[in-house]
Amino acid sequence: MALEVTKMDLVAKLRSMPLRYRMSIPFLLLAFLGTFSLVYLAIRSQNELIQQQERQRLHGYYRAFQDGLDLQGRWALSLASVIADDPDVSQHLANRDRLKLLEHSYPTYLHLKKDYGISQFLFEVPPDRAFLRLHALYEFGDSLGQYRQGSRDAIAKGKGVYGIEYGLTGYGIRGTAPVKYQGEIVGAVEIGFSFTDIFLRQMKKQFNLEASILVPDPQHYTFYTLTTTLAKPVERTNPVYSRVFEEGQPELLIEQTREASLAILVGPIRDYGGATIGLVELSVDRSGTLHLIDYYRQLMLGIGILGMILSVGAIYLVSSYFTEPIAKMVAFAREIAAGERLQQLDVRPAGEMGVLADALNEMLGSLDESRQKIKDYTHNLEQMVHLRTRALRESEEKHRTLVENVPLVVYRLLGTGRTIFINQFVEYLLGIPVSKVMATEDFWQQKVYEEDRDRIWPLMDHCLKQGREFKAEYRIATAHGRTINVLDHALPVLDEEGMVETVDGFLADVTERHRLQEQIIQTEELRTLSEISARLAHEIRNPLAAAGGFARRLLQTLPETDRNREKVQIIVSEVARLERILQKTLDYLKPFEMITEKTSINELVEDAVEFQSEFFRQHGLKLEVRLFRDPPPVLLDRILFKRVLESLLRAVASYSRPNGTLLVQTYLRADAALISLTVDATHLSDDDIEHFFYPFVSQLKEAEELDLPLAKMIIHKHGGMIQLRKEGTHQLILTLKLPLS
Repeated sequence: MALEVTKMDLVAKLRSMPLRYRMSIPFLLLAFLGTFSLVYLAIRSQNELIQQQERQRLHGYYRAFQDGLDLQGRWALSLASVIADDPDVSQHLANRDRLKLLEHSYPTYLHLKKDYGISQFLFEVPPDRAFLRLHALYEFGDSLGQYRQGSRDAIAKGKGVYGIEYGLTGYGIRGTAPVKYQGEIVGAVEIGFSFTDIFLRQMKKQFNLEASILVPDPQHYTFYTLTTTLAKPVERTNPVYSRVFEEGQPELLIEQTREASLAILVGPIRDYGGATIGLVELSVDRSGTLHLIDYYRQLMLGIGILGMILSVGAIYLVSSYFTEPIAKMVAFAREIAAGERLQQLDVRPAGEMGVLADALNEMLGSLDESRQKIKDYTHNLEQMVHLRTRALRESEEKHRTLVENVPLVVYRLLGTGRTIFINQFVEYLLGIPVSKVMATEDFWQQKVYEEDRDRIWPLMDHCLKQGREFKAEYRIATAHGRTINVLDHALPVLDEEGMVETVDGFLADVTERHRLQEQIIQTEELRTLSEISARLAHEIRNPLAAAGGFARRLLQTLPETDRNREKVQIIVSEVARLERILQKTLDYLKPFEMITEKTSINELVEDAVEFQSEFFRQHGLKLEVRLFRDPPPVLLDRILFKRVLESLLRAVASYSRPNGTLLVQTYLRADAALISLTVDATHLSDDDIEHFFYPFVSQLKEAEELDLPLAKMIIHKHGGMIQLRKEGTHQLILTLKLPLS
């Protein structure tokens, strides 16, 4: 009962207090709660951000440590590969001549040990036997495969390997390269670096941290120091170290000592086979960070308290100023609400309250007008809503029509990379339905041609994660098997926190522009090459003519019984062959004039095929011709271009399998007419394709009769392009593209 009386008295006292005090009390409480809530959240978020930065920094140091080990392994493999390519090394190792191999390689070992710090230099023979250890000359003949796999893999697979492995001198970073002699693997060379504290001291100097490499006891409960930058070796028994060693995942520890607070990252060290052999401990002093956290905590508390005091004082002053005319305003408003007040307010306070009084007076004058307007609005509201709805629908329809009909792939992504909108043009350009694009989580990145992903994917990640504009050209493989070049331009849209909310962009097909650029570059290269070749050929002709003349004269003076006559005959024959090659080169470089006229490519193809029919029968080749119906005419020199087609038909047919099929097609694409020749080749290599149009290096049996270099020049002079490619293992496709008239 006494408690209830006390509460009632308190409520009564609060109600009897002046309005300015009653307004100040709740604002004081709200200011107190708000200020300390914000300070608490700010301090907590600051601590989390600092800890997150420490974690990221230590993980970065751990990656730098791993990269350093990988770089040293690559260095060891590079040194081993250079030594393996030495002809003397491969010969001595193939002959199993240990003494000569020692005499040849020991100075190199001393040089590498002194200048580069290597500690292991070993020659091996199949399958995995130690043949010669330059760092331990009397240790050889043992099986290396008993305690490491790298040597066996290098010999078995025929390529170099590197990694951390165990040896007679302990763990080391080793690179092993196979040694080949006359095309066969006769052994391997191994170069190794021992674990030393040099690399750790470099990390300490660069990152201002302490680093240690730890190895476990047989039970993996205790870890001992192999090398460290600390003043003395350490011994670790914390269960976290055992867990990192067993699970292979780095973990972060916060350790408080008498001297300082330390942030420690413990990470696994893996050998060549991927097994964890030890741990690396990276520790950073957190004392400066903790001091900075404490400083900002005190600063934010002081600012919060000061802000609270100022806000309460300002609230008290403002409430005192406005409470005086409030009573009059309230009474006036009640009269208006009751409909009793028809006269305007006879007092006008200063400031905002005066504005309120004027507003009340204006309200009285506009009540009748407002009532009438409400009636008018009610009458016209339905019609206005209908008109606005129709205008909005028309606007949306125009936008949708524009986006769907523009000849570009327009898309929108979420910040996660998922496609939430894409127009129908994607099906025309890539042959992929919109539903499939929307169902694919990472379509934006997966559509990039595999060979371009290393260049493009980091730029896409910067757009999604950092909000950078993305603009790049790359290749896409369509659903129809074609490869096209596209320009992808995407702009991120950021939310209020600066994070990527959506990404809007478009894809434009720039394949034709790439082809034109290649054609321009190829034309300029051919022009420069022709000028150089012509000058070179004229310079060669004079000394070659002199050599040929003297060789023939010498041949005429030698009797038939002279034993040198056969050698001179070889000189004369080879000089004559060079003269023929030189003459043919000059013929290629002679300018020729074209007389073009509108021509049907179908007629030219039919004439060329009929003219070569006997050649096809002799080679047992089946012919299949598919011609486009009524193609538009092309400006061509009929005589020259018929010669081009005959040379190309014979050249492609020469690669065909016995009783194979030669497919000849004509078709249209964009503003060009195309002719394609397709055969299943018996022998086809990248070198054959690369030298197909080169004079004097062709592998064709009919090379003397064909004129492929001149054919390519004629095609380029017509403004066309020619491409030879292979599909699969044996299919050879030659495509000739000509501009339409």
